[in-house]
Amino acid sequence: MFAGTSIAQASEAEPANKNDVYAAIGKDIQAEIDAGRLTGVAVALVKDGRIVWQDGFGWADRTAGTRATSATAFSVASTTKPFTTTALMTLVRDGKLDFDRPANDYLGAEKIVDQDGPAQSATVRHLATHSSGLPTFFIMYPEGGAARQPPMAELIRDYGHLVAPVGERYEYSNLAMGILGEIVARQSGQTLGDYLQAQVLTPLGMKDSFFDTDLSRRAEMAVRHADDGKPLPFYLTATPGSGELYASARDLARFAMLHLKDDLDASARILGDAQLDELHRPATVVAPGYSYAMGWQVLRRAGEPEVLYHGGGQSGVETEFVLLPGEDVAAIVLSNRRSQNDFIEKLRDRMIRTVVPEWHGIPSPPNASLLPLDPLADYAGEWRGTVLAQGRHVPVVLTITPQGQGSLSLHGRAAQPIDKLGLVDGLISGDIKGQVGSPDELRENLDDLALNLKLRGDRIDGEIVAWRKTSENMTFLPFWTALERSGPKQ
Repeated sequence: MFAGTSIAQASEAEPANKNDVYAAIGKDIQAEIDAGRLTGVAVALVKDGRIVWQDGFGWADRTAGTRATSATAFSVASTTKPFTTTALMTLVRDGKLDFDRPANDYLGAEKIVDQDGPAQSATVRHLATHSSGLPTFFIMYPEGGAARQPPMAELIRDYGHLVAPVGERYEYSNLAMGILGEIVARQSGQTLGDYLQAQVLTPLGMKDSFFDTDLSRRAEMAVRHADDGKPLPFYLTATPGSGELYASARDLARFAMLHLKDDLDASARILGDAQLDELHRPATVVAPGYSYAMGWQVLRRAGEPEVLYHGGGQSGVETEFVLLPGEDVAAIVLSNRRSQNDFIEKLRDRMIRTVVPEWHGIPSPPNASLLPLDPLADYAGEWRGTVLAQGRHVPVVLTITPQGQGSLSLHGRAAQPIDKLGLVDGLISGDIKGQVGSPDELRENLDDLALNLKLRGDRIDGEIVAWRKTSENMTFLPFWTALERSGPKQ
């Protein structure tokens, strides 16, 4: 952007001619790249079944001198999720899958479990709508690093323990989406990447899109960059079904047209309207007005068009993918570096306003406040139990004083004070320094822990999460935790 001009301010003075409008937007994107705040950006805008604008700016690979275009394959991170659920629906279409059967019916020897054993009430639909009780999860495997992407059976064994009763609440779970990708592979007899290519990408004409496990296309991938512009080493994540797709802006426009029910060639109409409606139907409440369908976030506000969307964000990735079905509009913005000052989101909104002038953007769901433990007497006391750390039960003691202060001891070691102890959405929340001692946690050298626990009478259960979040590395490792009250209430 030009000094002193925000993208929102610039949009108020757009030229009247649409081509001039897009040229002005492009000029501002290039200015952001020239200023060193972005590296490569690609965009596409769909209206009434056609691409009305597509372009690329900056670098897919600055070192190699490869420019970004609307045909460049960018890592799209969590925008992979609606592709995974679309693949699931093709299996339903072919009679090979039932959304309402237990997910365990489609898995091998390693099963999703709860405190009583295999969790048969967790259906495929629950996993697809983030309501299964499976935990948050994310881990990266950089090329040349100390570990490689593990098989999904290993992840299910180590982390596939429900941290909440099925259907109790929304919890965004990359692990759940990874397991859905495993189900696609098992039911199709192909890898998720190969099945997606054959049943979704190729029929839709998405020739510039592929799973990043296809290393034969490495040279086509936009290189991911840290916030400071430093190129990141190529990496995979632990859960391909949640975020391993590389796709171009113009290809994502084709995928959007399928979900907008636009006229496509017969071979590209891989799902019928009723099947698309089922994928889009809100299922799990995230916050008032915000829901999660199957692989899609849904926003419904009075007097505003319904929004289907699923962005992507991880180290070196920022993706905006937004559909307005009632307006027959889709906007795609891909970046191989996270933006500053919400530039990519504002760019998305500026694009949409060229075809929907009254567009007001997508406000973030309200953040739940940290509240005091209430009633405190129900929480105060000593709680003893274990943390499940990749198959090992680690002793843990949680102590909450009658004054509402807390500490946590792991492995029988000195208790560490809990910072910001309180309730967030009814869950016990707080931060401590320490390690549960799992192999993944030790390898990643994590020492920040976050509590995400639920009081259930004389029992507390949920997860303790070891985590790190920087522009170069994101890691979230959940560990099932179960505690019982030790002694009478204080």
